[in-house]
Amino acid sequence: MDAVILLNKPAGMTSFDAVAKCRKIFHERKIGHTGTLDPQASGLMIILLGKYTKLLPYCVKDHKSYHATFQLGTMTDTEDIWGNVVQTADYQQHDETELQQISNLLIGDTMQVPPMYSALKKDGKKLYEYARQGIEIEREARKIHVSKLEVKRIGDNNYSMDATVSSGTYIRTLITDYAKKMNEFATMTSLVRTGIEHLSLQDACIFEDLENGKGLISPLQVVNPEYKLVEVDQVDDIKNGKRIKLQNEPSQVIFVKENELLAAYALKEDGLYHCLRGLF
Repeated sequence: MDAVILLNKPAGMTSFDAVAKCRKIFHERKIGHTGTLDPQASGLMIILLGKYTKLLPYCVKDHKSYHATFQLGTMTDTEDIWGNVVQTADYQQHDETELQQISNLLIGDTMQVPPMYSALKKDGKKLYEYARQGIEIEREARKIHVSKLEVKRIGDNNYSMDATVSSGTYIRTLITDYAKKMNEFATMTSLVRTGIEHLSLQDACIFEDLENGKGLISPLQVVNPEYKLVEVDQVDDIKNGKRIKLQNEPSQVIFVKENELLAAYALKEDGLYHCLRGLF
């Protein structure tokens, strides 16, 4: 089965389990996804089946959008309410003006230290495995980009955060860092991935849709905009990986013929486009 799915993953399920359920529905051995969601988070996942697993390196990946909620006064070891409380403090009230000022400070390029409870690896072992043993590993800060950040007070001690961020950004850590600028502790209470680039959670399906034969989309919809889709006639040459001459095209392209993916190509120093990977 060759297919691309925009899945609305329910909370309480790992990304691995979500992929396994899709595998069972479609009886397809070759299957993968373009980015994990924490088990307690819900929202948009891109699932690739069959030959479209080849598309993985060329799928949309940046400008991921999230809606989260958090509360002040508590810090946990996981930075969310599913962890163990490690510190508490009295909290203050924060008005709209202050929230906007702090949001402005975090928009753009910034550095983020990944949380210990993450799937990043150190010496072949996932960080959360060290954390569960009570071992703290030194982590290097990584550059992230926040292109949108809006925080609103939605209750006495409840806040919402809508953020659009680069791939690899941890929203619970972004909330922790945001709260530090308020001189507060904070704990994330919910998380929903609402979009990836131009793709929206509103267009995603649930497992029941898949079981009823609905929810599949065109693979062209998930192509990274860094790769321009170029319609071509020389199908055999491209399928054979031959170098191609183009005029006035960007350095990275994906060739298509009548909406069929053919191959990803890149411009090299010889002025020709070289095949990166066949996609048929």
